[in-house]
Amino acid sequence: MSKITVEIDDDLEDIVESVIEDVKTELENWLKENPDSDECPELYNDLDYSGSIHEIIDGAVPIYTNHIEGLFYLHGDKFEDAFDDAGIGDKNAESWPSGWKAAAIYCYLEQRLNEWWRDNAEDIFDEWKDKEEDSEEDEKDTEKED
Repeated sequence: MSKITVEIDDDLEDIVESVIEDVKTELENWLKENPDSDECPELYNDLDYSGSIHEIIDGAVPIYTNHIEGLFYLHGDKFEDAFDDAGIGDKNAESWPSGWKAAAIYCYLEQRLNEWWRDNAEDIFDEWKDKEEDSEEDEKDTEKED
């Protein structure tokens, strides 16, 4: 009997980090466009108004069957739990253009993004707001000196 060794690239955390970095960029852009905001924007009402957040997540989902199957082999339970938690349908190939497994990965990425947002967005907003206030004070001080 012969043995076969198979290698699977586990790039799930890289994919998650990519989604988070892209959403951070969207947040920074939103803050630049809305400098008078007194509240942290809501992820899906404010930032995703144009669909950009869904595009980021969707664009991060692997498209090749081998990649999807490899990630599912390593993380299938997490993906299935996220899919079930989303309550978006049955686990069958007929219901999903790219297959339910790709949809499950999407659900997982969205879930991880939501967790990150809950833990970090307000802090990022507060840091930005503090910088804005400091910048305004510096401008006032400069005007007084002139």
